[in-house]
Amino acid sequence: MALTVSGLLTSDDYEHRTCGMHRGLLEHVRAAMQALPDVKLAEDLCQKVLELLPEGDAGVMLSPAMGKPFAEATRGDSSAPAVVVWLLPDPTDVDSKQTTFVRSDVKSLEDTFSAMYKLSLQEDELLKLLDRRKELDTKTWAEGKITGAVYHGGKQHYDFVGQVFSRWAFCNPLHPELHPALRQMDAEVVQMVVNMYHGGPDACGAFTTGGTESILMAMKAHRDWGEAEKGITEPNIVVCTTAHAAFDKAGKYFKIHVRKAKTDKDMAIDLNHMKHLIDSNTVAIVGSCCQYAHGTIDPIEEMGKIAKKKKIGLHVDCCLGGFLVPFMEKAGFSMPGFDFRVPGVTSISCDPHKYGFAPKGSSVVMFSNKELRRHMYCYLTDWSGGIYATPTMTGSRPGGPVAATWAAMCRYGEDGYVETTRQIVGATRQIAEGLKQIPELRLVGRPEVCVVAFDTKPTAGFSCYALADCLKQQSGWEVATCQNPPSVHLALTLLTSKQADRFIKDVKAAVDLVKESPKLYNSTAGVYGMAATLPAGFIEEAVGAYMDAMSEAHDGPAGP
Repeated sequence: MALTVSGLLTSDDYEHRTCGMHRGLLEHVRAAMQALPDVKLAEDLCQKVLELLPEGDAGVMLSPAMGKPFAEATRGDSSAPAVVVWLLPDPTDVDSKQTTFVRSDVKSLEDTFSAMYKLSLQEDELLKLLDRRKELDTKTWAEGKITGAVYHGGKQHYDFVGQVFSRWAFCNPLHPELHPALRQMDAEVVQMVVNMYHGGPDACGAFTTGGTESILMAMKAHRDWGEAEKGITEPNIVVCTTAHAAFDKAGKYFKIHVRKAKTDKDMAIDLNHMKHLIDSNTVAIVGSCCQYAHGTIDPIEEMGKIAKKKKIGLHVDCCLGGFLVPFMEKAGFSMPGFDFRVPGVTSISCDPHKYGFAPKGSSVVMFSNKELRRHMYCYLTDWSGGIYATPTMTGSRPGGPVAATWAAMCRYGEDGYVETTRQIVGATRQIAEGLKQIPELRLVGRPEVCVVAFDTKPTAGFSCYALADCLKQQSGWEVATCQNPPSVHLALTLLTSKQADRFIKDVKAAVDLVKESPKLYNSTAGVYGMAATLPAGFIEEAVGAYMDAMSEAHDGPAGP
């Protein structure tokens, strides 16, 4: 085996093009490994992964930034999804053997395709294959024991939306003259969502492919508005450290400097720090309703006053709670101001493909007025192919999500969404109250909408990550691991909301198990501890290699 003493990296003989990282980082990683309280932990982790590998492979590299690969691999469960390792080739045979990526879920696929069959497959054969693949992709979430990810509106609704989707699968909103009914549904979805958020007569928006695109478009609009109206050429936005990563992505894409305001004790934005960060180049501030990691709602009304005073934009990110927060008051929950009724709010992002129970690929970005929306548009008036203009990032986009979102909203209606809001928010608060009764735990942030985040108390004797590992192993619960500060969270869905009592019971049992045998559940904690000591460049390299590997199709059998 070509492993170093740390058990993490291969020898220096590997080339950058082969192992996917700079050799100059090896010493940094070795030093970080030696600084761990228990270096043997890393050796044991890698050894257990090696036991899963086919014979003849020379080495293994695990991503230190990805908690689940370590956590799954250390349990030796070759059938568990997301076991992620990179097999590194023998350095004496670099040319004849390329780096191979192995995921245990691929082993569950009977056939993989790396090249197109010369002859077509029969429809019945294809459908059988697709049924097997669909079963593989469904079994992990059907019980409602995962955090977020799949926002299921019920089997009957699921089947209905699929039928609608298929009818417009080949339609393209880029060509409204060909698909006038699709154009109408697109506009109606946007207007229905604008009305949900109490937009005025000039309020408007656009249909996008997801929350990230909605956020990108809102930031692009504010950037261009700042340049057109104020002459700002080096724009910045001020966000909370808990704001969605898409705002940083917008900064990278559009050359907007992203300034990070710290949080208060409840993980909401610190208003004083935010005000301190605003300057003459600020084009917008950002609030979340609610934020992903801890479920806290930022003080939107106070932020609106500041935005008005500074004459800058205020974007409210409602991507996660988009089809909950507009219905909370009618569902019996108090709700602070967050929508266009708040003076100073200039744009809002909302995802129907979460709690609106629309298919993935459905989001809406809204603006308080059409003038601001114009700054989102992209125009090319002198292109050789003719005048070209698009409202959002995409040119062509699928019509299926548009029609299916329209159908989902019409099928549920306001009363339906009020009821699902009552169930989901009610279960969230029930779980929060249950966790408060467990002496070893403490809540992180405020569970105001659909997310419950928690950590262990300093006196508990174990970490929240150990608890997450135990919940996965013993009860099958998949909670999200967060950092800065350490916590885990459960984002409730309609399926999860029906299991609130069971979750509380399973957490109590997991606490007892971890207290009895803390060393059995420390894989994720070890990963986060190691990642905190590594240089950011190494982590980026490792995650980049992970994303490269996720795009590999893997070699399959030769087709007829």
